[in-house]
Amino acid sequence: MTSGVSGTSNNTTTNNTTNNTSGTGSSSGSPTGSNPLSDLTNNYTTFLTLLTTQLKNQDPTSPMDTNQMTQQLVQMSSVEQQIEANNQLKAIQSTLASGQTSQALNYLGKYVEMQGDQFPLQNSTANVSVTYASAATSATMNVYDSTGKLVSTTDVSGAAGTHNFSWNGKDSSGNTLPDGTYSVKVSATDSSGKAVATTVKVAGKVTGVDMSGDTPTLQMGDMTVNMSDVTTVLSAS
Repeated sequence: MTSGVSGTSNNTTTNNTTNNTSGTGSSSGSPTGSNPLSDLTNNYTTFLTLLTTQLKNQDPTSPMDTNQMTQQLVQMSSVEQQIEANNQLKAIQSTLASGQTSQALNYLGKYVEMQGDQFPLQNSTANVSVTYASAATSATMNVYDSTGKLVSTTDVSGAAGTHNFSWNGKDSSGNTLPDGTYSVKVSATDSSGKAVATTVKVAGKVTGVDMSGDTPTLQMGDMTVNMSDVTTVLSAS
């Protein structure tokens, strides 16, 4: 900012003031972790000090041109307003994040439903709902483990509409599988062999909330779910 106030002056007091103030400005750099608004305020004060000092000590026969200083003053005020606006936005963002955390905690212990193909097996129980756009005369629900291995196949044919199914966590041989994250795929056709439009939703109990990221996420055993993926809260038990 010193270049913006370098008006011509032969007065020794002005030179000394300028040098002292410039020294202060050079020592007030922006170290890591400094507050930009505070730095700008210090520079703003320095600028006004220089301007006032030079106006007091200018040569009456050759008055200094203040147009450039006025422009810089306006620009600095604009930057100050922008930084303050950014601080306000950060405060709003923090408030919203706090609200999301409270909302996430309200899901604890509740069963929620989501649209998707991944679901949690909890206490050897998993719930899947399938909605058919038209009657599915032939339909199968395949369940895969976390490695992509097919572990169970179930006949889920039915009329148009929504059907709820419960899986007991056993594979096709009757072996009990461990709790964890599994995936499901439903294939359905009508009486003419034409594919039937199918919507699959899965449900699980929220057992925890992860608040380590920018936004909290829901935990269903070892499965992580975004709050935005939840379509329905089914119960509180």
